[in-house]
Amino acid sequence: MTKTTRRTFLGTTAAGAFFIPARTLYGQDLPAKQLRLAMVGAGGIGAPTCDLLCKAGATVAALCDVNANALAAQAKRHPGIPTYMDWRELFKHHKDFDAVAVCTPDHTHAIVGLHAMRLSKHVYIQKPLAHSYEECRMLMAEQARTGVVAQMGNQHHPRGKAYRILAETGIIGEVTEVVCWTDRPGRFWRPAPKEYPKTGAFDRGFTAESWDVWLGPGPTHPCSPLIAPRVWRGWWDYGTGAIGDMAIHNADPAFEAFGWGAPVSVKGICDEPVVAAFPGRAKIEMTFAPTPKCPRAVKFTWMNDSQTPPLPAGVHPKYAFGDNGLMFVGTKGAFNGVVWSGGNPLVIAADHEWNAETKAMQRAGADALKGLSFHSHFKEFVDAAKAGDPQACGSKMAYAAPFTQALLVGAIGLRFPNRELRFDPAAGRFTNCPEANVFLQAPARGAFSMKDFA
Repeated sequence: MTKTTRRTFLGTTAAGAFFIPARTLYGQDLPAKQLRLAMVGAGGIGAPTCDLLCKAGATVAALCDVNANALAAQAKRHPGIPTYMDWRELFKHHKDFDAVAVCTPDHTHAIVGLHAMRLSKHVYIQKPLAHSYEECRMLMAEQARTGVVAQMGNQHHPRGKAYRILAETGIIGEVTEVVCWTDRPGRFWRPAPKEYPKTGAFDRGFTAESWDVWLGPGPTHPCSPLIAPRVWRGWWDYGTGAIGDMAIHNADPAFEAFGWGAPVSVKGICDEPVVAAFPGRAKIEMTFAPTPKCPRAVKFTWMNDSQTPPLPAGVHPKYAFGDNGLMFVGTKGAFNGVVWSGGNPLVIAADHEWNAETKAMQRAGADALKGLSFHSHFKEFVDAAKAGDPQACGSKMAYAAPFTQALLVGAIGLRFPNRELRFDPAAGRFTNCPEANVFLQAPARGAFSMKDFA
């Protein structure tokens, strides 16, 4: 490794690094249970993720980002910390850190996470966990093999406890339907164009070499502002659309409450099929088989682009849904809440009087939130990693991978709009649309193949 002074270090984005003794970090003595964290994807969502993990008890030990501008900005915020533009170079110095936070675009979550776990590093992987159904399976297998702590970054997961408690009270009877919606794409990212750009330029912090790393296992397209740094969410090759962006938050309580795995059927509803980019407006309907936690089949509907469901029977006529939401509909009423903003679930319709018992049930959901916030989520990971206990965090691999798989199966429905696709969860295959199965597979491109993990 090449040693460098603080001044020369801050003036470059090359992969310079220092040797880090096990008990020290850049001259600072470390507590025995310190968690040394390497950030892969240090810019964008990586910056607040790093801050929150450090607030929860981790210490940043390395910064990695393919974009030179983003990396330089984070180096200023964390002076003296080694920087890398290629996570593969970072991983050559894996003795210098204990955990990896993967905050890259969706299509590189799995490959970085898999290699980190193979090096026995704990991993915090931003949502959604992966870009394909097969990648989720690979991540589950690798985590089970290594026993490392792995957590998905759906940071509002702890607050979902209130929704789960309310669903279990039976206040709305047996749940028959769950509806979930978001305002995305919109305020945070815009829809992608319908065709990939044919030309591009290496600017805005990218070079030919760093763009190759950004592409990772995904297909090759030109470096363009029509793809990165923000619009990638709308491209099929790199993002997972609105459902991968926000259902991973808004639908989270329902999936945990009912123990759902993959759906048994899915239907994408949109004006035209997804070829290159996800549609701006779409609806996805999924049906889930009965589970021990939910003894009847339940229909799940996802809507994006500010679509909202019709108001349920018995609701106050002036009630209005917000931009993001989750609604449980049962045989005796409905309740609604906004997981994304951390709001309490609210019973909005019921077929019985609002008596003391009803009000007590309503309070049960709110009481469950006391002391819980999205900060709890980050502390769960740090504490679990320090203890080496993969079961100690809520959105652990055993939960996060099947949850992500279900949403990714739903997204494939948009490839074959207005057609019901039947899915076999045990086999992990579509049974009446074999051409859809190719979209379940992990991508592979050159040096970024994941064949060793298949």
